[in-house]
Amino acid sequence: MDQEAWKTWVRRKIRNLYNTFVNLKPRPRPVLTGLPELNALREQSVKRGVLNEHLETLFLESLTLKPRLIVELGVGRGGSTQVFAAVSRLCGARLVSVDINDCSGALDWPEWHFVQADDLEFARRFEAWCGERSLTPVIDVLFIDTSHLFEHTLKEIEAYFPFLGEHAKVFFHDTNINHFFFRKDGSLDLAWDNQRGVIQALEVYFHKKFNEKKEFVEFLPPWLIRHHPHCCGLTVLEKLGHIFPTQV
Repeated sequence: MDQEAWKTWVRRKIRNLYNTFVNLKPRPRPVLTGLPELNALREQSVKRGVLNEHLETLFLESLTLKPRLIVELGVGRGGSTQVFAAVSRLCGARLVSVDINDCSGALDWPEWHFVQADDLEFARRFEAWCGERSLTPVIDVLFIDTSHLFEHTLKEIEAYFPFLGEHAKVFFHDTNINHFFFRKDGSLDLAWDNQRGVIQALEVYFHKKFNEKKEFVEFLPPWLIRHHPHCCGLTVLEKLGHIFPTQV
């Protein structure tokens, strides 16, 4: 067993022991609402994962914006894709998902646009790609969940932010990860130390230090920034350019 495999084995042991002996909060049964799509997400959120505690936030934050175009960078197993597809169906929005791997089986919906490509390469042809499909290249909801590396994330910001509408929302996942992460129910799980890649990219872009270990709200015109530290961290940026036109 090499050194990295040994470290992974040790971390798994720590996780299993912690989750066995710590007094975890019981996971409550989902409270049903009058919105079937929200009920389905609440049922899905009961299953522990790296994103499960943020699914409802992604759904409600996006739904209230009533988007026309949603762009998802990073598909993986399709958890976030399912969320944005539900929003798209309700709002009549178009959903475009980009991943360097073939994730075309993540969603069974003929209206879904899946693009297998490097997201930075796709950004260079995004406007032309939209034109070929009669789409206005203005992004209302942008979800970034790709490499989680500092330089790549910073390049994604530089490449995609010019396409954001005056009132847009951007979600960054994995803004609070190290070797472990905690959920709201108290459970511990494995992550990886990316040297604060995603949150560091946001710090460079905004010229502002953030404490990703704590929940916070910040306003840097025209951006309202809200950060949720649990479950690998989710940072929500809301652009209020229609109210505060000053650019950062």
